[in-house]
Amino acid sequence: MAAQLSERDLVLKELKEAADYFVSNEKSYILIPEIRTNLGFAISNPKDEKDVAAFPGRLTVAFGRVIYCLPPAFGASDHVARIILTAMKYNKSLRSAINLKYLPNVIKRLEDVYFFDRKSEPEESKQMEGHTMNFMVKMAYESLGHIPQYLVDLGDYGKEPGIFILSSNPTDVVKKSLLLLNSL
Repeated sequence: MAAQLSERDLVLKELKEAADYFVSNEKSYILIPEIRTNLGFAISNPKDEKDVAAFPGRLTVAFGRVIYCLPPAFGASDHVARIILTAMKYNKSLRSAINLKYLPNVIKRLEDVYFFDRKSEPEESKQMEGHTMNFMVKMAYESLGHIPQYLVDLGDYGKEPGIFILSSNPTDVVKKSLLLLNSL
């Protein structure tokens, strides 16, 4: 009889399968921003970034294809992990997220979206390292009364704009990501 996988092992397995599906799409490279992409997935009751799995070194583009160099690991992301952890404070089911390139044609077609203008962030918040993502999610909740499927970071001087997709699992996040290609 096969041993039962722990929740952490199941998170890593599902995350890798979702990333492999994303990578297998020959046009997924269009969705990768300059800062590259990470796909994250948290255990059901995370305490911090060490309870969120993601890809060390992120997903990147080489020779017109999306690749990743290492399998998913816990604690491998700060950026996407903060999005997930903050979202889970408001909705425990939003355990997965991805960051994608800002694409104007795609943005126009999104529903259930929050547009984050970094200029609205108070200066003291901007000065705290790693706080802007938390602030963006909090503002989305305060503005909409829920965490939307899509968060659009409009960027700022030296900060690349981007799209974040949130959902309950990485397979759903990846499917929603790839659907964005239909808007191009």
